[in-house]
This record gives sequence, structure tokens and C-alpha cells, in this order.
Amino acid sequence: MNLQQLKVFVYTVKYKKLYLVANKLGIRQPTVTFHLNKLQEELGVPLFFTKSYHTIQLTEAGNSLYHYAQNIIYQSDEIEDLMEEFKGLKTGSISIGSTHTPATYIITPFLSQLNKEYKDLALILDVNTSSVIIDKVKQFQLDFGIITEVNLKDEELEIITLQKDALVIVMHPNHPLANKQSLTPSDLSGQPLVHHEVESVSRKLFDKWAKKHNIVLNIKMQTSGSEAMKEAVKHEMGYGILSENIVSWELQNGELSMHPIPEWEYQRQIFLIRRKDKLITPAMQLFMDRLRSN
Repeated sequence: MNLQQLKVFVYTVKYKKLYLVANKLGIRQPTVTFHLNKLQEELGVPLFFTKSYHTIQLTEAGNSLYHYAQNIIYQSDEIEDLMEEFKGLKTGSISIGSTHTPATYIITPFLSQLNKEYKDLALILDVNTSSVIIDKVKQFQLDFGIITEVNLKDEELEIITLQKDALVIVMHPNHPLANKQSLTPSDLSGQPLVHHEVESVSRKLFDKWAKKHNIVLNIKMQTSGSEAMKEAVKHEMGYGILSENIVSWELQNGELSMHPIPEWEYQRQIFLIRRKDKLITPAMQLFMDRLRSN
């Protein structure tokens, strides 16, 4: 006994005519007869009072089977409909982990547009440090990670480069170094600094650079958010180290000044990561395709 036989049986009882059953299931009428005969043969009891199927009248065994078969076919149809919803992206979810800069300036606008097109698609965004996101992706807790790193390599992960993310020095236009044509590493020694949180990639890279050039970092404030850092710099609390991607508006409007980091050798990039062995759902495939073409 299989699902197709049960479908033929249920639709035969429901529609009373074999040609209607054939049309419903997209098969030939002789195939309907074959399935009905095979079902009765395998069960070892007659389900109908006649063998010709011209008159559809169930035996007691047939009535008992029909009661359960209806439920089975109904649930089978529900499963098929549900899977078609996933195929059509009518439902489903995508979980993304992102570091602060991509989350604020790249992912959120992108997710907003995606949500307008697929309103029933559930979107989960976890903003965290790079190391936490990588761990969550590896533990199957997140579908994707979008992180800023340098030379990212990991055998467990598929790693796709999205774009460059250069760090620059930003300061208030009234800062004593703002109008210098170029900076040297020593110019920054002892200058008040609004710095990143300890575990951030930006913090680690800049601290490494400072140590290499024997720079004394005078940290006046530490923050985990790029927007908070920009506001602190605007209020002349010190200079900051930020992604060039996120200060273009402030530079154009004269709210901030910018310098390249002198003798800087680290090439930061924004990466999309996922586990290589994680099953890709239609929603995940859509997300990857759209993000790479964005």
C-alpha cells in the first residue's frame, strides 16, 4: 500500500467516476483501475462490492479504510502545499549575524527592500562582534554572517568577499591636526582618542598599528557603536577610527574631517560567510543572490 494508491482510492470514492479521478491526478484511466486492483490485492480484502467500478459502493472494510485514508491524503496535501510555500518564498526565515558597520549601513537597507518584496519572510539580524558571529555560524545558530575582517580563512566556511572597508582617521574640523596636509604616526601619539570596543576588529588592528609605531594611545572614550563614535568626535572628544564607507555624508557636509591612517598596511574587507555543509533553503539562496548583485 502506498500514497498514490490511497489517493486513487479516496478520489474514486469522492468523485464516483474513474475518468474524473484520472483528470485530478493527471494519469490515465486504466492506471486508476490498476491502482485500485493493486490496493485490494495487497490488503487482501475487497473494498468495493463490484469489480467493474461502474458503481462505487464501499464494503465495510472499504468504509473503514476511507475514514483513515481521507486524513492521510489531507495531511499529505497540506505537506505538499507547505513545501510549495517554501519554494515560492511565501514563508520561511533567514538569520543573519553582522558586525556593526555592515549592519547599520549595508544590511538594514538591503533587508528593508527584501521585506517589501517578500512580506511573509521572517528576517533575524544579530549585531555582534566578528568572533561571536563566526562561532554562531559554525554552531548552526545563524544562516549567514556578514563581517568585517582581514584575510579571513576558515576550512568550515564558504567565504565570499562583498566589498572593501577601509579604515580612516576622522576628527572635528577644529581639531589641531584637521588641516595638516598629511599625518605621520607620531602626530597621533597622546592625542585624545574615541576608541572601539576591545573585541572589535577595528580596535585590534589599530592597537597593533599603534604598537608597531610606538604610539601612545590616549583613550578618552570607548564605544561599540559607529554612530556613537561619530557623535563623540563631532563633540570634540577626540579623533576616531571609522570605516570610510560610513562618514561620506559628514565629510560632504563639513561635520568631520578625514585623514588616511599613515603607514597603514591592513586591507579590511566585508565578507559573507556560511557553513559549507549547511543545507541552502530557497530563502537563503535568494538572500545570497540578491546581496551579491546589490
